Amino acid sequence: MKNANTLNTCIIGVGNAGIKITKEVLERVNLDYLLLENRSSTGSDFDNKIEITIPTRINPSLDHIRKALLDSSKDILSKVNQYQSIIIVGNLASKFGSAVLPVLSQMLRDKINREIICLTILPFGFEKEKLFRCGVSLSFLCKLVSSVIVIDNNAIIRNDTDISIDQCYKITNTAIVDIIVQSLIKSFPEKLNFVNSNISTNGIKNAFIETMAQLTQKIDINSIQKCSLYLYQPSEKISIVKNVIETANNMFSEAEQEINILEEGNDITKCHILVKTNKDIISEYDPLNFLIPRKNILDFEPEIAMDDIHIPYFKDIESGFTIANKKWIE
Repeated sequence: MKNANTLNTCIIGVGNAGIKITKEVLERVNLDYLLLENRSSTGSDFDNKIEITIPTRINPSLDHIRKALLDSSKDILSKVNQYQSIIIVGNLASKFGSAVLPVLSQMLRDKINREIICLTILPFGFEKEKLFRCGVSLSFLCKLVSSVIVIDNNAIIRNDTDISIDQCYKITNTAIVDIIVQSLIKSFPEKLNFVNSNISTNGIKNAFIETMAQLTQKIDINSIQKCSLYLYQPSEKISIVKNVIETANNMFSEAEQEINILEEGNDITKCHILVKTNKDIISEYDPLNFLIPRKNILDFEPEIAMDDIHIPYFKDIESGFTIANKKWIE
C-alpha cells in the first residue's frame, strides 16, 4: 500500500478507545482528525468531533447504533471528503465500535471511494458475547477495507496474566500508536495483519521472546506472508539486538521481512511484531463455527445502501445468532 501522505490523510477515532488512541497519535504526528463518540459518553474537549445521538436507551442494540450513525452520515462525509486516505481506529470489543466500524468503512468506500486503513482492538478470550460480535464485524471489515490491522487483548495477557486491565490497555494502545506513526512514515500493510506486543523491564531479548510466544499460540508461522519487527531500545547492546534479529530471520525464513530499530520510546523497552496473514484467524472469533457449516458462516452482507438501509434485517439476523450463541455457550 502506498505511503499515506499526512497532508492528504485524516484519522477517525471511534468510541472511547479510538479517541484516546487518536489523541496519542496527534501528540506525535500532525494529522487532521475526526472523533466519533456516543453522545452519552463523557465527551472530549477536541473541536473536530461528531456526537452520534443514540435514542435514550439503557442498552441500545447494534441496529439502533448503526441507524444513529447513518443519521450523521452527511455530516461525517462532508468532513472527510477532501482526504485521499482515511485511518479508522476503534475497538471491536465495545458495542459502539463493533456496530460503527463496518458501517463507517462501507460508507466511506462506497460514497467517496477513499483508501481506508482500519486499526482495531479485539476482546479478551473470556468475553464470549463480545467475541461473537467481534467476529461478525471483523469479517465485514476484511471484505470492505484494503488494510486491516488488529491487536488481540487476549494475546497481551497470554504470558502475563497478573497485569491489570489498565496495563493491558496501555500496551495495546501504545502498539497501535507506534504502528500508525511508523506506517505514516513508510506505508501501511495490505490486507489482514495481526499485531503482538510486549513492554518489558528485562531487556529487548525478553520482550521479543514473550511477543513471539504470544504470536505462535495464535497464528501458524507457516501462514505468515510478511513480518515487520519493531524494536524500541536504543540502550541495548548490539550483540543482543543482533541475536534477536537473527532469531527472527530464522523463524520467518519463508516470509518477507522488515526490521525496524527505533530510538524513540523514552528508554522503554518495547517489541511489536506485525504479521500479514490469512483470514483463518477470523474463525476463532465466531463461536457458531461449531454449529454452522463453514460455507454458511457469516455469509450475510450489511445492507448499507444508505438511501435504502434495512435495519430490521440486521436485527433479525443478530437475534437468531444470539439464541444460537447462548445454546453454544451452555
